[in-house]
Amino acid sequence: MTETPTAQGFCQQDAHRALVAACEQAGLDSRAAVPIRIGENALYRLVSAPVVVRIARSADRLSDVQKEVGVARWLEEADFPGVRLFPDCPQAIVHDGRVVTFWLYADNSGPAPGFADLAVMFRRLHDVPKPMDLLLPLFDPLARVENRLDSASTVADKDIEFLRERVKDLYAEYSALDFALPAGHIHGDGHKSNLLRRTNGQVILLDYEAFAWGPREWDLCTGVGIPFRGFRWVAPDEYAQAVDAYGFDITEWPGFHTLRRIRETTMTTWLMQNVDLNPETRAEFDRRVASLRHDVLPRVWRPF
Repeated sequence: MTETPTAQGFCQQDAHRALVAACEQAGLDSRAAVPIRIGENALYRLVSAPVVVRIARSADRLSDVQKEVGVARWLEEADFPGVRLFPDCPQAIVHDGRVVTFWLYADNSGPAPGFADLAVMFRRLHDVPKPMDLLLPLFDPLARVENRLDSASTVADKDIEFLRERVKDLYAEYSALDFALPAGHIHGDGHKSNLLRRTNGQVILLDYEAFAWGPREWDLCTGVGIPFRGFRWVAPDEYAQAVDAYGFDITEWPGFHTLRRIRETTMTTWLMQNVDLNPETRAEFDRRVASLRHDVLPRVWRPF
């Protein structure tokens, strides 16, 4: 294993170097690997085997990725409908300052899962018993934001200062919330794009990196509440189906708007990491920061 200092930049060339080295260690052929997405992580599909290679942008994420591997093994043992690790393969290996995992490719077809599907998945996930020996970190809703702000060398100082003040205020609001649901294990980054409908019709859950012990309200807020109330991406009848599927209307809970503003901040700073990649990303980041200064709904943001 080759470890290098943490790398802050993250583009396709960075990810590809880690891909080649990790596949060589795992005995897999990375030639002609197909890039799926470059975002918080990079995803590649191998053509030589039914494998998706997931590359975390920094070695600082090693503990998160190790936790993700543990969660994947738990959910597979529990027969939960989720993405599976590729068997007999090293996991959470570090190359070129990136952390690499290998996942079994899941075929998909048919209609994309909807918000009601996500609510059903949350209900099932929150009900599955967690093993006592699987330790999850306490949920921190703004955990990565400070590091993102510290690394944002090409973002205007006035925007960085605004976001830092916002983070401080939101932490204070969050600490004062009175949660209605019992705490437990949560997905932490639950949104519709983290569902996949397989060819056989089964819907499965993806991306276990943000799993934590915390308020179930967070999953409902990020997954269905914000898309409905914050962005109007969900029709009222579909939202009603989601509420019925889980049994709780997150938008009626008094703390919803605090969680909404927290999530909007994490969404904005996530995008901030990629502002130098192209003018469209920079323009969208500027649009989001401007809208955060004025809490008018619905938000008009371009999905990335």
